[in-house]
Amino acid sequence: MLALFGAISLWVLLLDLFQVVAHGRVWTGTDGVYLVDQMQYLAWIHDAASHGLASNLFVVQSTPADYFQPAIMISGGIAALGVAPWLALLLWKPVAVIAAFFAVRAYMYRALDGRWPRRAALVIGLFFGAMTFSAGAVTAFGDLFLGFLSWGYTFGLLAVAAMAGALLSYDRARTANRLRWAPGVLGAIASLLHPWQGELLIILIIGGELMIELRRRQALTRRRLMQAGATILLTALPLFYYVVLTRVDLSWHLARGASKHSFPLLPVLLAIAPLAVAAIPAYRVRPRSFIGAATRFWPLAALVVFILSGTGFAATPLHAFQGISIPLAVLAVEGVQLVRWRRLRRPRLVAVLAVLAVTVPSLVVELNSARTLAAPTVDNANFITKDERDAIGYLTNDPRPGGVMTRSYLGAIIPGATGRHTYVGDCLWSEPQCYWRVGTTQELFDGTLGTAFSRKLVLGSGARFVLADCKTQADLERILGPVVRSVRHFGCAAVYTVQ
Repeated sequence: MLALFGAISLWVLLLDLFQVVAHGRVWTGTDGVYLVDQMQYLAWIHDAASHGLASNLFVVQSTPADYFQPAIMISGGIAALGVAPWLALLLWKPVAVIAAFFAVRAYMYRALDGRWPRRAALVIGLFFGAMTFSAGAVTAFGDLFLGFLSWGYTFGLLAVAAMAGALLSYDRARTANRLRWAPGVLGAIASLLHPWQGELLIILIIGGELMIELRRRQALTRRRLMQAGATILLTALPLFYYVVLTRVDLSWHLARGASKHSFPLLPVLLAIAPLAVAAIPAYRVRPRSFIGAATRFWPLAALVVFILSGTGFAATPLHAFQGISIPLAVLAVEGVQLVRWRRLRRPRLVAVLAVLAVTVPSLVVELNSARTLAAPTVDNANFITKDERDAIGYLTNDPRPGGVMTRSYLGAIIPGATGRHTYVGDCLWSEPQCYWRVGTTQELFDGTLGTAFSRKLVLGSGARFVLADCKTQADLERILGPVVRSVRHFGCAAVYTVQ
């Protein structure tokens, strides 16, 4: 199962390498299906290589380097040694895959008894893909599939592993009636890597403790109360840091506002329905341990974080359900065991077919969806032309400081590839008025903006370089005129140095 999980994690990477080998394409080093997220990580790594902490490179003006994230910082240190940022990010893939596998495996062994129930839950937890019906089509939600997180979202996968590890460590400390720091440290790591998992862990500890004490009608002992308080405090500190960051750093404040959106709950409920229905009988059984209580409370906790993330308190609500296959796999196996399924003819065959039914079809959909999204398409800079690569290389090696104005197509990759600021790129971070920037920049390179306004736009942007990609239709040397100090052509691409 570890080998299969690792192979699935390489799926998008193999698709990209196939394009390079078979078609000679120029790959920009992305490992996921959504380019802007990967380039956001690469920009942070490139900046962390210089400052330790990261700033926002998706605007031309200088921004404070105040973002601390341990994996980004480590990758920045590796990049400072001369390793390409995309490779420094890719090195986390095996770490995340192995950590997630053994965290899920340990969780199943702690929550269930018996070799085959544990194995069945492990398969479901790792490979359940959450197929659903959304926007008039059958699809699968990537956030609910651990394999999807390995496609460029290794920090999210590491956060799920850290959260599961924190729950297990907390359960062991509680059973031994000893105060331990490991649950809180793992919780803090989860919060720093992916805040949604930190929020979820805090709710699970509170909810799990309440469920046990209410069922047993026992008061919390002083040591258990101290363990819960220490774990919650350590997990909450990074969350407080993120709150402060959004208040004192304008880029983070604007990015938080840009990422706010609601998400329909019904498709999510349909996605988890096969496991949720099988899990219903398990709720009739009183949990024997904290891990059992936390497992039962996990779906409700995810729903709470989902709802809060759709309000003004946070953003990106679907992240709340990352890792949801772990508790649902445990509960589904428990629920099936309680309905006396062994009375069926050939019960082991039935069990195998049931496990395959909730994993294989959705896995096929996920792999096919990734193949479609990772394929070379217009204005998707996971692959660029050789001339554009040469122009970006020129900007990387030019010792003169200065930001870059280019279409958002290339603007998304400029910070991670060159370490330079860009006028527009990722519309989470190129704020304010990102979509206005995207539109006017597109008109500039199309030649429809007008000479006077084009010069005013370039001068007002604060960018030192204008990068024309291979789809540029305008004669920028004529349009910009005296604004241009020099120009370097690279086939169909060009770099203009401006006032």
